[in-house]
Amino acid sequence: MSPIDCEDQELLEGFLSETTELLEKLDDDLVALEKSSAPDELLNSIFRSIHTVKGASSFLGFDLLVRVTHKTEDVLNRMRKGEVPVTPEIMDVILEATDLVKVLVNDIKAGEIQDREIDGTIAKLIPLLADNLVLQQKSAEAQAAQPAPQAVPPEPSKAAEQPQPAPAPQQPAQANTAPEPPKAAEQPQPTPAQQTQPPPPPEKASSDMVPRKTPPPPKPTEGKSDDLSDNTTVRVDVKRLDDLMNQVGELVLERNRMIQINQNLQQGNINNLDFNEDFSKLTKRMNFVTSELQMQVLKMRMLPVDKVFKKFPRIVRSLARDLGKEVDLQIFGEETELDRSVVDEIGDPLIHLIRNALDHGLETPEIRMAAGKPRTGTLVLAAIHEGNQIIISIKDDGAGIDTERVARKALEKGLVSEEQLAAMSQREIFDLIFLPGFSTKDKASDLSGRGVGMDVVKTNIKKLNGLIEIRSEKGQGSEFILRLPLTLAIIQSLLVEVEGEIYSLPLSSVLETLRVDQRQFHTIGGQESLKLRDIVLPLIRLETVFKVQKQEEQEDFCYVVVVGSADKRMGLVVSKLVGQQEVAIKSLGNYLANIPGIAGSTILGDGRVALIIDPFELIGSNE
Repeated sequence: MSPIDCEDQELLEGFLSETTELLEKLDDDLVALEKSSAPDELLNSIFRSIHTVKGASSFLGFDLLVRVTHKTEDVLNRMRKGEVPVTPEIMDVILEATDLVKVLVNDIKAGEIQDREIDGTIAKLIPLLADNLVLQQKSAEAQAAQPAPQAVPPEPSKAAEQPQPAPAPQQPAQANTAPEPPKAAEQPQPTPAQQTQPPPPPEKASSDMVPRKTPPPPKPTEGKSDDLSDNTTVRVDVKRLDDLMNQVGELVLERNRMIQINQNLQQGNINNLDFNEDFSKLTKRMNFVTSELQMQVLKMRMLPVDKVFKKFPRIVRSLARDLGKEVDLQIFGEETELDRSVVDEIGDPLIHLIRNALDHGLETPEIRMAAGKPRTGTLVLAAIHEGNQIIISIKDDGAGIDTERVARKALEKGLVSEEQLAAMSQREIFDLIFLPGFSTKDKASDLSGRGVGMDVVKTNIKKLNGLIEIRSEKGQGSEFILRLPLTLAIIQSLLVEVEGEIYSLPLSSVLETLRVDQRQFHTIGGQESLKLRDIVLPLIRLETVFKVQKQEEQEDFCYVVVVGSADKRMGLVVSKLVGQQEVAIKSLGNYLANIPGIAGSTILGDGRVALIIDPFELIGSNE
């Protein structure tokens, strides 16, 4: 390692900022290039991005980055001219080069240049610069269409030199065909220089033209480590800053007004009637201004979910090629905004769900065609706002979830008993896939089979105070629906009182409130319950869960707060309903972390601390 020597730190930061933006867009463009019917515009954009990175790297003296981008730029330039075809195999090499560029840029961000092995990637780029690459590609296509080769026959002398008449040899110019003997004679000088890198074996077809013995470059992982963006800074629209300054100005005016009212009161220049009127107006105005200020600050923290979604086209392409599947990824609602704290945490769960959809959900082209489906499977990733939540959906048109197989595997692994299984609904059987150690695969692979991925999904979504729901139909496909809060900082809550203690319930989880005569309660199997319309609602007494001491005799009437989502519901028995209020979530710290049923705390207007209840953890612990 060697530290970065750059005299102009501002110039370096500008380079990193610009390069990060270019590389973030590059993956999407490269994946889109394979499917594009009009690739010229995309190719020009990709070429400009790589050219810009190369030029800035050369100016700052980043030699490794210059070498990789220079060769990549040369290949892209030939693709623009139509001299290199856009094939999946060639795109694999280009994507590998961009991965290496990301790694090198991350090294620069870390402040130290590492001695990375780049020769292997460059060796894969060099054959793409051969003069006869397009002729070879056409020859390969012709031979794939006809058993007998129809291309121009080689000279007898050259045919004798070939160890094997390859159908599509993709190698440098010394393996060229007969029409250009002068060029072949003029090229002995540059050819050895090119062959300092291991050339592709002459007998291999175009799909195997890259050298096998060269070690792969260090690849960024699919998780957070490949994210070149800086999570410590936020880019904010200037208009939002202007709106924020306006609201701060209004707040300063109201502060001055409050000081003036206080001075008038202290000096006796105001009577009680005028004071009450002025103070009432000030209170209303302060409430309005602080609410607007709060909204502006929250908007500044909001990021489009595209910050996460932009990674997935590349991931889906890579997984589809590894699995031998054809997948059409469709993304909707990428402009939907949510708090950056949520954006930073949903990446890993979504990656696990996408991998699960490709590995377990979508079938191979042969199986799909046999079932009367299109050869290419469809994977839809969508995000929408719904109230104070964001809904993210991952939907595929694959095989769906086989509930019988899920139930059998859960029984084999000892995760449930036969009695529990018999009493389960279809939704509850779906939820078995989230259990630690559960997998329908008999043998673990690099992608799945260890029973960890879906457990990670549920755990991470739960940390975000979110919910996950499964919808599936065998043979038709599956849909995983994530319901997440817009922000983790401030929430709408229902304040309830339990024997003199105040608790806060997230309003997003509250379905309804009831005033009930406790004599209507029944005990079924040791569980208190209430018949609510056509369902039996299980009850939980919060004073029992949190061991709150009773202050007075139990009254006949109490309040039941119905919480839940979809078909999972439960009633929380409380003494009083205090009211609805916006609360700021505060952490309990490491010492009081992981308290069952508690998601955090908040400070009330009178200075008291109120605990924020996690109703879904209470539901889960009661099942």
